[in-house]
This record gives sequence, C-alpha cells and structure tokens, in this order.
Amino acid sequence: MTLLFERNNWFHLVPIDGRDHPKEPEPTWFGDSIGKWDGDTLVIDTVGFNGWTRLDTVGHPHSDRLHLVQTLRRTDFDHIAYTVAVDDPEMYTKPWTNERVFTRMDGELIEYSCEENNKDLREGHIKAWTPPPPKKKQ
Repeated sequence: MTLLFERNNWFHLVPIDGRDHPKEPEPTWFGDSIGKWDGDTLVIDTVGFNGWTRLDTVGHPHSDRLHLVQTLRRTDFDHIAYTVAVDDPEMYTKPWTNERVFTRMDGELIEYSCEENNKDLREGHIKAWTPPPPKKKQ
C-alpha cells in the first residue's frame, strides 16, 4: 500500500505481505512500516524513525525511539476512521492517541512546489540551464 501526501510530493510505502520489521531498520524520515489486516481494519506498525521530523504542523517532537500504530477502517463509502497511537518514552511520559475521520476527496492531488515567492527565480538571479554548444569535430 502507498500513502500519498499533498505536501512536497511525499509518499510512504507500507508492505502488507506479512513481513516483519528488519532486526535493525535503517532510520528514515517516515520510519519502517508494516501493515496487516485485523478484520476490516488495516493496522500499520511503524518503527525506525530518524528523529528529525515532527509529529504534526504544530511541531510536537519525537525521538528515534518513536513507535507508531495507526489504524484505518472504512466506515462507509466516503469516510475512513483513523487512529494513531504514539509511544516515545524519550519525549513523552506515557503513550497517547489521536483519532480523526478522513473524508473522501472529490478531486485530484495537486502539484506541490514552494516557488511562489522565489524572487531569485522570478527576478533572474537563477539562470535557466542551457545545454553547452556541440563540440566541433577536428
């Protein structure tokens, strides 16, 4: 399964083929995820974070010991019930959870590019690349 984000064109792969986490996962921004079905609920278990990201746009931190368990369950055609359990003994005194409902989007993911106020690009300080002229045969 692949999770797509309408930010920085991010994506995250979640194998659902029954594999386990590696014994020593390589730390990454999104961590190492594995998914499995529990009835009609997809359970995603994630470990192996590099500790450099934030849990949300407010900036709640986490360490490289972060362990997330997320669940996704379709409640009807247009909605998915989502939960995330956060366990990070270095940053928080006890595990905590968050719940929300996702509503099916009527449209397409849009392009993300952080160039709208890039004065260097618009005012010509950054020059467009042009190929070098062909070499003359001797």
